[in-house]
Amino acid sequence: MKSLVTLLLLLSSLQAQAPPDNFEELASRAAALLDTQPVEAANLYKQALALRPAWAEGWLYMGATLYQQDRYAECTDAFRKGIALAPQQGTAWAFLGLCEAMLDDPDQALADIHKGEQLGLGDNLQFEIAARTKAAQILVKASSFDEALFEMQVLSKKHADFPAVVDTMGLCSLSLPQKLSELSPERRAVVSLAGKAGWAGVRQRPADAIATYKELLEQYPKEPGVHYAHGGYLMETDLTAALAEFQAEIANTPKHWPSYLMLASLQMWEGEPEKAKETLRQALKMAPPKYHWVCHAEMGRANLASDNVDGAIAELQAALRLSPSYPQVHFLLSQAYRRAGRLEEAKKEGEEFRKMKVQQDPLAVPTLQSTIEGKD
Repeated sequence: MKSLVTLLLLLSSLQAQAPPDNFEELASRAAALLDTQPVEAANLYKQALALRPAWAEGWLYMGATLYQQDRYAECTDAFRKGIALAPQQGTAWAFLGLCEAMLDDPDQALADIHKGEQLGLGDNLQFEIAARTKAAQILVKASSFDEALFEMQVLSKKHADFPAVVDTMGLCSLSLPQKLSELSPERRAVVSLAGKAGWAGVRQRPADAIATYKELLEQYPKEPGVHYAHGGYLMETDLTAALAEFQAEIANTPKHWPSYLMLASLQMWEGEPEKAKETLRQALKMAPPKYHWVCHAEMGRANLASDNVDGAIAELQAALRLSPSYPQVHFLLSQAYRRAGRLEEAKKEGEEFRKMKVQQDPLAVPTLQSTIEGKD
């Protein structure tokens, strides 16, 4: 990792008490060697920490030197000790997550990077790119494409035009649950071009996006995910054309389950909820179990659109059993209960929706009450 001294200045807000002279000398020598001689720096930090084990900053610097040497297990241990002493250091949490990712512990890595994001990743753009890109790659591998795309959108606002970011954007755009290292050279070329097109889209460069999607479709019309990626881009400008692209993706790649979800949403937009239900039944057969809640939630919405209120309630209840933490499902269920005359249950679900939305967006509070009461 480049410029660890610059990066770890983000951690230097920790103030040590006046240390013994020998400790001060060791700490000073270690800091001077941090970038150029990480092995010697780690040894010096180890000696300093033996004198002062409660020196949080030292554990974090030591973790950085160990990361630079690919000593990830020791690095993880050092960061955990530092974080125990200084739990509000967002960069330390994210750095710990990067170590855990290298140790093939993706769930814990993602949790710790997210903790770092919540606390703040500091002002070093290269470090934020490393953390958010790694989080996005973990999410893509887990088929959490929307969450991965969110990481990319955050970076797009920071003009992070780096190859690793663009390639990760390609995985998101194609809904391809693989690591870049797992791809053949031929597939990597598709991902790179899809990433270039998708990145131009999120960076609000429509001329570049249109031209690159055209190139992508001309070069790789039969590659899985290509029509889906283009359909996702068209969702903001031409819903009819987007629908055609999702249909083309399903014809080309019949098991591309994200395309079924998008197609069903657009079929509801076209006023064809019965078609949407059939499409969602197909999606439910192919989607990973962790996304079955989405299929049930969308099926509930389709049932509401076709005036099958009891069916809507059953599907939305199933969605909440699988994943109770999405406010929009509570909102839809409150509407279904209200239409069924089950007003107390409608009120309860509406309040749950309101509570979740307030947690996510406190500024939305003034408008929520009319929404949950069905006055929108």
